[in-house]
Amino acid sequence: MIRRLLLLLAVLSAGQPALADNPRVWLDTDRGPIVLELDPERAPRHVENFLAYVNEGFYDGLIFHRSIEGFVVQGGGYDREFRLRQPTRDPVPGAPNNGLDNEIGTVALAQAPNNIDSGQSQFFINLARNDFLDAEFTVFGRVVSGLEVLRDMNADRVLSKLVGLNRFDDVPVRPPLVRRAVETRGFPLMPLHTGSWFDPATNGTGFNIEVANDASNEEGPLLLVYWYDFRDGRQIWATGVERFDYGAAEVTVELISVDEPGQAVDFRNPPEFDAFETWGSLTVRFNDCRSGVFSYDTVALGSGEIEVIRLTLPDQASCSVLD
Repeated sequence: MIRRLLLLLAVLSAGQPALADNPRVWLDTDRGPIVLELDPERAPRHVENFLAYVNEGFYDGLIFHRSIEGFVVQGGGYDREFRLRQPTRDPVPGAPNNGLDNEIGTVALAQAPNNIDSGQSQFFINLARNDFLDAEFTVFGRVVSGLEVLRDMNADRVLSKLVGLNRFDDVPVRPPLVRRAVETRGFPLMPLHTGSWFDPATNGTGFNIEVANDASNEEGPLLLVYWYDFRDGRQIWATGVERFDYGAAEVTVELISVDEPGQAVDFRNPPEFDAFETWGSLTVRFNDCRSGVFSYDTVALGSGEIEVIRLTLPDQASCSVLD
């Protein structure tokens, strides 16, 4: 179905992230999503440093290699084979007295012992109020979604590991993997948004959303949308697909529709493709895992917004990991 839609929709354009006060970074891990909000006002050089590593793809494929229960999880330095990924930027001078403390859920730059100006790519996330770190380590952001994912990581059993001549302590038995780290300026579209959504203010307005990689060429991701509606006694069946970049908080999809389809038309029984015609566009934006705002611009309905809430989730998925 996706392949046929891709062939039919020839023009693909990426949506632009919605503006927000502070930049955010989505850590897409194999344990679940984590969203960080950074503070460029109080930690400008540390935020610049972190975003530079994020945007060059430095963190993709690295692990959280250190975890001390009730203290911190640390990553940004090693891959699954415990090979060090050499930093690409100069060390950042420490700025611990910036008004940000090592509170639960804050992210700070790791550094060499007794060298406040040695921080580069490695970072840690506090899972306790670690006030004894305030005088030495610079906090530059906080977790806004996914703290439960980090707590689950932190509860894993740990061990000591010898790699060559190097000894690593407090290594998780199953080191969590960062599949990708991407910058965003809102709440990023992620595979967890796959599912059914509806407008609670109306009777019969619903959407089916799929966020997935393009299996035909391993590029992507793709946003696939089905919109079903009943207005003034008329049934609407519209669909579209758009390729976008991970990290986007807003994606616009060009829609095609069927002019007054038969009563039997639904997601399980779509109309024939020769019945479709260009219909307009739908801009998809999510507030979080459970709600969103879909803006439309069509000839038939004009322009407007629909506030939606979630009806279904992907199998074995839960929004609670982002609470």
